[in-house]
Amino acid sequence: MAWIFTVASVGLIGLTTQATEPPTSTNLVAPPKPEFQPNLPVIFLDVQKSIGSAPTVPATVRIQLPANTTGGATNVLPAQVRFHGATSQGYPKKSFALTLDAPARLLDLRQDAHWILQAAYVDRSLMRHKLAYDLFRSLSTTKAGRFAAGSRFVEVYLNGRYHGAYLLMERVDRKLLGLQPYRTNEVAHACLYKAVDHAANFGGNGRGGYEQREPEPSAYPYWEPVEKFDRFVSSSSDADFRAPQTGIAARLDLSNAIDFHLLVLLTSNSDGITKNYFFGRDAQASGPVTQKFVFAPWDYDGTFGRNWDGSRYPATDWLSNHLFDRLMQDGAYRQQFAARWKELRAGAFSVPTVQRMMDENVRTLGEAARRNVQRWPTDRGGYHDRITFEEDLAQMKAWVEKRVRWLDAEIERLGHAAK
Repeated sequence: MAWIFTVASVGLIGLTTQATEPPTSTNLVAPPKPEFQPNLPVIFLDVQKSIGSAPTVPATVRIQLPANTTGGATNVLPAQVRFHGATSQGYPKKSFALTLDAPARLLDLRQDAHWILQAAYVDRSLMRHKLAYDLFRSLSTTKAGRFAAGSRFVEVYLNGRYHGAYLLMERVDRKLLGLQPYRTNEVAHACLYKAVDHAANFGGNGRGGYEQREPEPSAYPYWEPVEKFDRFVSSSSDADFRAPQTGIAARLDLSNAIDFHLLVLLTSNSDGITKNYFFGRDAQASGPVTQKFVFAPWDYDGTFGRNWDGSRYPATDWLSNHLFDRLMQDGAYRQQFAARWKELRAGAFSVPTVQRMMDENVRTLGEAARRNVQRWPTDRGGYHDRITFEEDLAQMKAWVEKRVRWLDAEIERLGHAAK
């Protein structure tokens, strides 16, 4: 077995843990053994102080791999930790943000210092984040990447007590999207914004609803790109919006935008179309700016028949924002949109493909799903209904069949209207 690294504890409201002395390089021999035979990597998180949203606090993190498996970092590293999320911080099972003092490769994911342990408390299936991100990543080609967080299922012990099944996730940042680092002599810097509020609907709110993630906002506030894009979408004339050389197609990667919108529609991410997405553009050293904005998905626990709060969500709802509304007003774009949907429905977005991915996640989770329910029962608390892991999975499979039938008819109608 192998273990991984030292990390620091988190700061967020709502969870108090009994402090324990973290292992050091001299007294660390091996992680404590779980009381079960792990089928997933087990992360042991030991904090020195109670966890909150801020500030971060020291802790240790170590990873024990299941028997007969290899991979992941084997050294022990110091880091910092805090709670992760916004609304989800109110749930009993918290998510964690981990920042290592030095980058490390965890499991078979990228080498990095920043990691998320996603609790997915509201998602009884535990897989909605991973399913959506993997679907989007599967659309990548050698010429056009579709960027979303890489992730792996794990189980977590917090200060020696079993804390449930989690999703270890990469952070969406400049490196994930392949953006250039900041250089002072560029005519346009790489930029990345996170939509954190429904004002991020491209309706004329400028920077409203966004947080700047790249470049480092404390060192270089850089709002001009997103403000200029929002102003163009919200106030340009139809002729200017559609102009081949200077219109929306010169500012936005339309193929990426279509795939992002189709993912939102397939999954019915009602909370991910006017917020909860990343929006970025690469740098340019000289000349007129020709780099185009792209989308990256985020926060998909309220999908596949569930809303952001875990309540039921219908299979017959169209989701859009001001940008996509304007794009859909163009007949050529609607034809391109409908053609892409038809292509994906024969492959990545087919019902058998999506349901097979669900089944693969079930097999990967294995007994960890049962242990998570024992730690965090779904028959009590703030849930809108009382369902089991198995019942949620069955509902997801039935819902996606209804969803794609409705979208088939709706998108075919839009495509015909474009002719």
